[in-house]
Amino acid sequence: MKVAVVIPCHNVEHHVEAALRSVLVQTHNDLDVVVVDDGSTDGTGAVLQRLVAAFPARFRIITQPNRGACAARNTGLKATEGAYVQFLDADDVLLPDKIAGQVALAQREQAPALIVGGYRNVYPDGSSKEIRPHVEDAWMALVRTRLGTTTADLWRREDLLRVGGWDEQLASSQDYELAFRLLKGGGRVAWDERITAEVLKRERGSISRTNELKNWERYIELRVAVRKHLRTSGLPNAAAIIAECDQYLFRALRVIGRTQPAQAAALFAQVIPAGFVPKAGEALSATYVAMYRLLGFRGAEVAAAALDNLRRPFGR
Repeated sequence: MKVAVVIPCHNVEHHVEAALRSVLVQTHNDLDVVVVDDGSTDGTGAVLQRLVAAFPARFRIITQPNRGACAARNTGLKATEGAYVQFLDADDVLLPDKIAGQVALAQREQAPALIVGGYRNVYPDGSSKEIRPHVEDAWMALVRTRLGTTTADLWRREDLLRVGGWDEQLASSQDYELAFRLLKGGGRVAWDERITAEVLKRERGSISRTNELKNWERYIELRVAVRKHLRTSGLPNAAAIIAECDQYLFRALRVIGRTQPAQAAALFAQVIPAGFVPKAGEALSATYVAMYRLLGFRGAEVAAAALDNLRRPFGR
């Protein structure tokens, strides 16, 4: 089975070689590899030309003006061939049997629209954390952000084209928005519980750090859209997934409220249904839930902040 590999890159001269070499050592060798240089202004182009000379005919380079990661992925999608597509961010790397294992899974599972893989986040201080997929209902995994990540997943080309590819207007939540459209269209999901890739979490230059408030707003917008769809979907477990969606929306609002309390309160009024009560657990204490029941969202946030301030002088 041929697999297309698309590597969008922009100003990644210190990372793109490792990404590309991780493709060239894949144990599955029926690959059509294209690197899309999305208007780089550093030494990325020179690194790519050196690698072309070192590995002739192993991959192609497409150069375009800077239009963003999603536009670069769509360019690569249209310029490659393959039953499935591996999108590889240029600061990530694939483990050697990543594609081979997922191709075998695709064949066993009769060509699902999306194969979700596990991955390892690697942080600037050298620490790492393994993230494995939430192997259960795909909709619940979507709500809980457990449908893998761009590099760890494998996408069926036919389904990508059917839903229109990547949304080029989005600056975050891109892969989950695309997965949402696949699921809405009836696409099936298969699960690869292996760790298949390493994802570099950069301090600067990462989309996820450029505008945190906007990122959280997009996170909320996507889950509101998921909830709206589920209300009319007819899925037998839709009510349970909607209830979980409300809990995740609430958690996102609390994050926004740390720096933008007025914005969080306004969004709370827009997206949280009447009668909602947050669940106590790892992310939320029973004390907070009691304050919420008594004081509402804004009152509970003020009280929680006051309690935190009281504890700080005592080192607790």
